[in-house]
Amino acid sequence: MWLDLTSETDEKIYVNVNQLIVIYPVDEHKLTRILTSGGPITIKEPMAFLQSKIEGAIGK
Repeated sequence: MWLDLTSETDEKIYVNVNQLIVIYPVDEHKLTRILTSGGPITIKEPMAFLQSKIEGAIGK
Protein backbone atom coordinates (compact mmCIF):
# COMPACT_ATOMS: atom_id res chain seq x y z
CA MET A 1 0.00 0.00 0.00
CA TRP A 2 1.26 3.46 -0.91
CA LEU A 3 0.74 6.52 1.29
CA ASP A 4 0.37 9.99 -0.25
CA LEU A 5 2.25 12.25 2.19
CA THR A 6 3.54 15.83 2.38
CA SER A 7 7.16 16.61 3.25
CA GLU A 8 8.00 19.43 5.64
CA THR A 9 8.88 21.49 2.54
CA ASP A 10 5.38 20.90 1.04
CA GLU A 11 6.52 18.35 -1.55
CA LYS A 12 4.17 15.44 -2.25
CA ILE A 13 5.85 12.11 -1.63
CA TYR A 14 4.63 8.54 -1.93
CA VAL A 15 5.85 5.98 0.57
CA ASN A 16 5.23 2.26 0.44
CA VAL A 17 4.19 1.07 3.91
CA ASN A 18 6.42 -1.98 3.44
CA GLN A 19 9.43 0.38 3.44
CA LEU A 20 8.63 1.98 6.81
CA ILE A 21 11.01 1.00 9.58
CA VAL A 22 10.26 3.55 12.33
CA ILE A 23 7.66 6.29 12.81
CA TYR A 24 8.12 8.90 15.54
CA PRO A 25 6.91 12.43 16.41
CA VAL A 26 9.21 15.46 16.23
CA ASP A 27 8.92 19.19 16.95
CA GLU A 28 6.57 18.71 19.92
CA HIS A 29 4.32 16.36 17.87
CA LYS A 30 3.81 18.98 15.11
CA LEU A 31 5.68 16.87 12.53
CA THR A 32 6.36 13.16 12.09
CA ARG A 33 9.61 11.56 11.03
CA ILE A 34 9.57 8.27 9.20
CA LEU A 35 12.62 6.13 8.75
CA THR A 36 12.69 4.18 5.51
CA SER A 37 15.31 1.96 3.92
CA GLY A 38 16.34 5.08 1.97
CA GLY A 39 16.79 7.22 5.09
CA PRO A 40 14.75 9.54 7.31
CA ILE A 41 11.97 11.79 5.96
CA THR A 42 10.10 14.44 7.95
CA ILE A 43 6.44 14.78 7.00
CA LYS A 44 3.55 17.04 8.00
CA GLU A 45 0.96 14.31 8.58
CA PRO A 46 0.49 13.43 12.25
CA MET A 47 1.63 10.11 13.61
CA ALA A 48 -1.98 9.09 14.36
CA PHE A 49 -2.82 9.45 10.65
CA LEU A 50 -0.03 7.06 9.67
CA GLN A 51 -0.99 4.59 12.38
CA SER A 52 -4.61 4.51 11.21
CA LYS A 53 -3.60 3.97 7.57
CA ILE A 54 -1.19 1.16 8.47
CA GLU A 55 -3.68 -0.54 10.80
CA GLY A 56 -6.33 -0.31 8.06
CA ALA A 57 -3.93 -1.91 5.58
CA ILE A 58 -3.17 -4.87 7.83
CA GLY A 59 -6.76 -5.30 8.99
CA LYS A 60 -6.55 -4.30 12.66
